Amino acid sequence: MQILSILAALFATSAIGAVVPAALEKRAITCVAPGSTATARWTNAAGQACTFNGIVGSNYGKNAAGGDYSCNGRCGAGCSGVALGNFYTQDCFSHDICSYFENASGGASDKNCGAAFNAAADDTIGGFSCAKSNPSNAAVAPSTKPVCV
Repeated sequence: MQILSILAALFATSAIGAVVPAALEKRAITCVAPGSTATARWTNAAGQACTFNGIVGSNYGKNAAGGDYSCNGRCGAGCSGVALGNFYTQDCFSHDICSYFENASGGASDKNCGAAFNAAADDTIGGFSCAKSNPSNAAVAPSTKPVCV
């Protein structure tokens, strides 16, 4: 569903005369490789800057809200959810980690992870150069929590 929401928003603001939202213009897409360490960053609803160091492609299984976190950093749900490809990016990693710990739902409207969702939108659509094979890791919940200050 999130992919469809992103695509609908982008196509509704393209060649038919509307303006592309500034949040999606000229954004950089940073590739990350499964197995590498990355730092997820987001701002929660309390205005705190949160960080979490983790492994790209890690499998945390399901969170308390029932979301699939089997391929963290992949732009799309889990390892097999709807996606344009298996694109692994920094923004998608940040959104996945935020969503896992904050039990996010609602995409851009989520109070904790909506900004991370928006930041990952261009990666989800244009991350073709970040395509990687999905890892097949057993589900293991993280042993640490994010730091939010």
